[in-house]
Formats: sequence, C-alpha cells, structure tokens
Amino acid sequence: MPFALTKVAASCASAIRIEHPVETSAAVDIPVSIEAPGLAAIASYVPERVIDNDEIIARFGFERAFLDDKLGIARRHIARSDESVADMAVAAASELLKRGQVDAKDIDLVVLCTQNPDYRLPTTADIVQHRLGLPTSVAAFDINQGCSGYVYGLSVAKAMMLANRWRNGLLITSEAYSKVLDPNDRNTVPLFGDGATATLLRAGGPGRIGAFTFGSDGGGAEELIVRAGGSRHPDLKCSGDGALRMNGRAIFNFMMSRVPDDIRACLAANTLNKEDVDLFLFHQASRFMVESLGQALKLPREKVPVEIAETGNTVSSTLPMLIETIGGLNALAGKTVLLSGFGVGLSWASTILRIDGAAGR
Repeated sequence: MPFALTKVAASCASAIRIEHPVETSAAVDIPVSIEAPGLAAIASYVPERVIDNDEIIARFGFERAFLDDKLGIARRHIARSDESVADMAVAAASELLKRGQVDAKDIDLVVLCTQNPDYRLPTTADIVQHRLGLPTSVAAFDINQGCSGYVYGLSVAKAMMLANRWRNGLLITSEAYSKVLDPNDRNTVPLFGDGATATLLRAGGPGRIGAFTFGSDGGGAEELIVRAGGSRHPDLKCSGDGALRMNGRAIFNFMMSRVPDDIRACLAANTLNKEDVDLFLFHQASRFMVESLGQALKLPREKVPVEIAETGNTVSSTLPMLIETIGGLNALAGKTVLLSGFGVGLSWASTILRIDGAAGR
C-alpha cells in the first residue's frame, strides 16, 4: 500500500508573490523551499568509561543469564563526573559535521532532547550552538522528553523546518541518567547507559518522514520519576528518594497495553499494513521488552532488531543508535521502517521512515 507522505503538487510555484507594503507598484519574490525535511545522516557518541556485567554481578549478585539474555546488556557507557550532557551532545554533533554533508554555517535549527540539562537555565541547546560555532541566527531549544523523545523531536524539527522554509536542522539526543541514579539501586543501574546522537535533517533528505502518532498519560508519572531538581521539591538531592525511581513491572504493563495500539494507529495513518514494513525499530528498553512487544504484534523476529548489548538503555538515543548499529541509513536504503519510542511520562510516539536511494551514514 502507498506510503503516506505530504506531497506538494508539481504545479506549486517556486515563489510567493506579494505586494510591497508601501505605496509602490513593485513586487517582492520570496523563495520557498517545497522539499520536505528528511533524515540525511546520524552520528553518535558514548563515554569512554564502561561498566560491564562482571562489575554488575559483583555489586548486585545477578545471574549472568539475566543480564545477557533477559536485559540483553553486556556493557554500559557512563559519563565522567566532569562530563555533561552538553559535552556529549557537542561530541556527537561534531562527528556528524566532520562528515561534510553540511557546513556549520548552514544549520538553521538545533533541537536538543534531554532530561538532564547542564543547568536549569539556560537551555543546553544554546550552549551547544555556541560551542559548535553555529550561526547566531540558529533557533536552538531543548525538549524535556525521555524514551519517546527521538520521535517527538523528529516531529518538532520537521514541522519547524517546513513552517520556516529552513533547509538544515540538527536533532540531538543526549542523556546521562547515570547522574540521577542511586548507585545501590539494582533496578536501574544494570539497565541504563549514557550517550548522545546527532541527526541531520535536510530539505529533500533521503530518509522521508511519514505521519506521526502520539500519546501521553501523566497518571503514570510516578512509575519512572526523578523527584530532585524541580520546583516541587527544591531541597531534595539526587540521592535516596530524590534519585531515579522506576517501577519496571508497571512500565512493562504500560508498554503492552498502550504501544501495540499506537503502532497499529501509525500504520493506519500512513496507509500501511504490517507486511509493508521491512523493519520495526522499537525503543531499546531491554531485550525482553522489545521481544515481548514484537510478539504482541505477531511480528517476525527478523523484523524486530535488538541491539542494546554494547550501550544499555540510552533513553532518547536508543533509536538513532539502533539505526547506526544496523548499518546506518545506507543499510536501510529502499526500506520502509517504523520507529516507536515509549516510556517516561508516560508517553509514546511512532512514525514511519522511507529511505530512498543511496542515503547518508
């Protein structure tokens, strides 16, 4: 079935002609890009420090099979004490810019997705803009979103680029959950890793973005929460009750009850059937969760990759890291891919990518 994308009729004029707002017979031509933004390249960064399963077993006494097979995680990269979300974001974006697909001076937009910004204010995106040497004409801002953040960010960036006729945008995900974990919490320490990604969205880029579906349920906010650092508990420190707390069973039940319907809705919004999709790329929460979701949707296992062993759950970065791990956009050329992120909030979001021809890395 056809892949639903917004199309601009070939008869659309390449310029809008408007009357000059003073008393004159002159007219002004305003150029308008009619190319929809698409993914053009992805780069990532993970910190050097690694916590492997030997260390996790020594600290918490887990069976190795639980870590290797059920979580599917062998190693987690952890930011240094002096390494911030901005540092990791700059590293990922610098790697992307080195590849030469876009010049820093041509970037119009920076959307940075993180839940652990460098400061309460200003936004980390502004810091990243300055450190990357991007023009001061750039629009730069943060979005506070977790596991669904990459899909949310794609929607925000695409919409802003279309509305403003911009040609190049950066969607950056950067997360350091290690800085809000209780080091003695056996529910969270084995699961999460730190890291960042940068995605180049370019007008006419090969990774065409389809329709989105979204969902939110703040009634589940307590199931995955960091109470410290906000205005509700201004004196609470990021330790003990103030550290990240997760009800893993509740998050699993939420995924199984909400996400399959959202994926079906996303398929319908893009006029697709399950059989039309080559790969289903799900937020890499854990091997057990990804495989359980695939089974609930009755998907062939080969269409649901799990690549979490070397990074752990990197929150909003898992989806772009997954694309990189399976070979990047080039490896997906000619394929139709469904992306779905879900978790903290509670929130969820899905979309379709169709990668044309010889894509970027």
